[in-house]
Amino acid sequence: MNTCPGCAKNFEHTGYAHHLAQTTNPPCAAQLQFSGLFSESEDADLDGLAEDGDSDGLDGGDADFTGDYFGYYDEQDLEWPDDDHDELPLESDREDEEYHDTALEHGWERPADPVQQDIDGGDDFENLDNSDALSQPHPAERQEAEAPLGHQPIVEKFPRRHAGTPVHHSRTTAFESYKNILQGAENVWAPFESRIDYEVAKWAKLRGSGSTAFSELLAINGLREALGLSYQNSRELNQVIDQQLPCRRPRFKHEEIIVADEAFDVYSRDVMEQVVVKELETKKPGATVIPIILSSDKTQVTMFRNKSAYPVYMTIGNIPKEIHRKPSQRAWILLAYLPTSKLDHITNKAARRRTATNLFHACLRHILEPLKVPGEDGVAMASGDGVVRRGHPIVACYSADYPEQLLTTGIKSGECPKCDIPHKELGSPHFPVNLRDLNAILAALSLVDEDYDLWRRACQECGIKPVFKPFWLDLPYTNIFQSITPDVLHQLYQGIIKHLIEWIKEACSEAEIDTRCRRLPPNHNIRLFLKGISHLSRVSGTEHNQICRFLLSIVIGIQLPGNLNNVLLDDALTRFHDNKDIFLDLGIRSNFNLPKLHSFRHYVHMIKMYGTTDNYNTEYTERLHIDLTKDAYRATNHKDEYSQMTLWLERREKILWHDNFVKWRLVGDLALQERSPPDMDYRRAIKMTKHPTVKRVPLDRIVQDYGATVFTAALARYVVGRNQPGLSAVQLEQEAAHIILPFDTVATFHRIKFHAIDARGFQDSSVTVDSVHSQPSRKDKRGHTIPARFDTVLVNEGDGGITGVDRYRVAQVRVVFTLTTQATNLLFPAGPVKPPAHLAYVEWFTPFQQPESHHGLYKISRLMRHGERLASIIDVSDIHRSVHLFPNFGAVVPREWTSSTVLELCPSFFVNSFSDRHAYLTIV
Repeated sequence: MNTCPGCAKNFEHTGYAHHLAQTTNPPCAAQLQFSGLFSESEDADLDGLAEDGDSDGLDGGDADFTGDYFGYYDEQDLEWPDDDHDELPLESDREDEEYHDTALEHGWERPADPVQQDIDGGDDFENLDNSDALSQPHPAERQEAEAPLGHQPIVEKFPRRHAGTPVHHSRTTAFESYKNILQGAENVWAPFESRIDYEVAKWAKLRGSGSTAFSELLAINGLREALGLSYQNSRELNQVIDQQLPCRRPRFKHEEIIVADEAFDVYSRDVMEQVVVKELETKKPGATVIPIILSSDKTQVTMFRNKSAYPVYMTIGNIPKEIHRKPSQRAWILLAYLPTSKLDHITNKAARRRTATNLFHACLRHILEPLKVPGEDGVAMASGDGVVRRGHPIVACYSADYPEQLLTTGIKSGECPKCDIPHKELGSPHFPVNLRDLNAILAALSLVDEDYDLWRRACQECGIKPVFKPFWLDLPYTNIFQSITPDVLHQLYQGIIKHLIEWIKEACSEAEIDTRCRRLPPNHNIRLFLKGISHLSRVSGTEHNQICRFLLSIVIGIQLPGNLNNVLLDDALTRFHDNKDIFLDLGIRSNFNLPKLHSFRHYVHMIKMYGTTDNYNTEYTERLHIDLTKDAYRATNHKDEYSQMTLWLERREKILWHDNFVKWRLVGDLALQERSPPDMDYRRAIKMTKHPTVKRVPLDRIVQDYGATVFTAALARYVVGRNQPGLSAVQLEQEAAHIILPFDTVATFHRIKFHAIDARGFQDSSVTVDSVHSQPSRKDKRGHTIPARFDTVLVNEGDGGITGVDRYRVAQVRVVFTLTTQATNLLFPAGPVKPPAHLAYVEWFTPFQQPESHHGLYKISRLMRHGERLASIIDVSDIHRSVHLFPNFGAVVPREWTSSTVLELCPSFFVNSFSDRHAYLTIV
């Protein structure tokens, strides 16, 4: 750890060198000449370093190495796939987050930095003339552009009618074929003797402990006889699975790949057993394209001893994305385990990187070899319903993080793996780009068997590393540079967002950033970081996703060093390319030549070609590391682990397939349902619990505990307004004064839940997509006080649309209650419309005006009348969704505010339209 004498900040050794090379702070720059970290000539080279932590994109002198078949390489010629880019397993979000640590909310925090006075008398953020700022797109323009998407999906039909024509219809479905192979199929539970016999076996392989523990469990005297099990221990159960259950997926094969005169172990499956269109359809009419989607990434399988595995996963594009994006649906399959040798016997770093790259391509070339002939000529393939078509399996997408993309394509680090843009222009949004010339690259690579020197020069001219026969060289209809897909996890969350957070931390006070994070109000879709975000380590993609939802609130109004105009930073977050020079002015960046930033230029084209990014996001394959690699490794004795891992996976897959077969035997064939393409349906259904949270709450406690100060008056106005809807405001007040409530308690609900509804009207009640809390403070089991929570919501004032804020208003829910049948009959005499079962007391905010020009958010404040908050009783059905509010913190946050009190103390707020996708689509 190094401490810079100029600014007193701590850096790692490499980070300190970057800091001194890029700083514009004079005291820091003065340290450069006597730091001893690098020479004067090296100073100029630092700006060209790749942003992802390595310098492989630089050209150096020839490495001192001779005699290798693959020729002479520079130290930086080939990327070495180190472990430093591996991601932690993604953590699943808890649906119901009831935990609130009061100690964290009121705990110690760093004091605020002193407020710098603006010596130039610059305008305050609140008083800045909006005419000088770049205008945001008008909400009406966005609504008009997105309107067609909300009605029905846009389907583009293939122009040739013979594509996908069945060859013939088989009379046997997949389950019927399985039944014909299974011995003793007249027994539903075969090859097990009974339901208990089968369920115990299923539990042992899918949910149980290790094989030794299971054998010891069955050895308990009388247990096996009492359950009627047909096996006595794990060994006998494994024999049943291995010998009597049909194998529906190909077996793993152990093979050796020879690279650089050394053999490496590869465990793989036959890719053809797992499973450029117009050009193909022209040559062979009636073709059914089977797009192969591949993904690879090295992962660590132990916390200690640095043991790793290198899985390759595969799925096909014919499976709907709503299925293959869920790991539980098992649409992804483990195709192979690649060698993980670090090649320590090769002492030269360049030779080691070269060998590792060629080993990767040699393994995949061998694994994907069976695709060549079927991809060109086609092969008869049957789907699960027995329909046989002529399928052409073609590698269409390769989903990977940036180092893996470079390894796959053979492109140097610091460059784009898809297009030919120079490294120095990566930060430009306008520099013309073209997809890399595949034909020229193939021609260059083909020279390897003819002339080595000519081969190397040709590869250099094409902008790729001289890789020996890449795996994609001879695959039909495959353009690897087109196949590299956007990666939201690593390019956005673990890429640009990670950089952006670091830049903001360097531009602003970390104490102030953490203070703002601690004072955000709670919401169903917002995770509160009550310790701040400045000192988080090993932040996962999920956590960066959660930080994105409130990142804008941190910088609105914050004070920048030197009193630079904070509006520039606000604009930079929403229109990054137009205003990113703010980070240059602050000395945080010297350039924006980031491959991950440049990759966004390819998103529009790739979405048009392959669909939305959730079709190929590495977030799903990162999750597969747990099920198909880490759990498999834990099931071994850690000796010759790959043979045990593959056998464990085969047995597990057999049980899973057999479980589906048993369900089919019990239920039979289900009627085929027409699958509707995904749409943009914005509807949501409110779900209330059957019974109230508190059955009887006295009216004085409604005022005292829930803060509903004018509850009885508001309810009286609601009764009169519903019974006599034509009254004027004055008449309504007069009539409400004569209403006498025939009760002194009400039943309250502390939560409103929302479920999504799809285009077919189906409501998934198992997933709560949004919720609203209205709960007073209480004590937990340890006697600690849990603060009250009263969420804010978006209320439909009558005829609000599906999207947009017209005829909507923000309100804070204080009480959700219901009246007894007797009270309802007395207050609402028989009329044409039955009163709703659930009502809510809410406090109003000001109506929506035009969004702020600097960041596009709507600004609101409490609606007051005669010094009191304006409140009403509304139907719960009028609540459209919850709304998260950003407090208007100003330059420095008042320290008396907390997360649980900020809604009461802050005078004005900004409506957060980034809390979740539904909010972004509807709060326009």
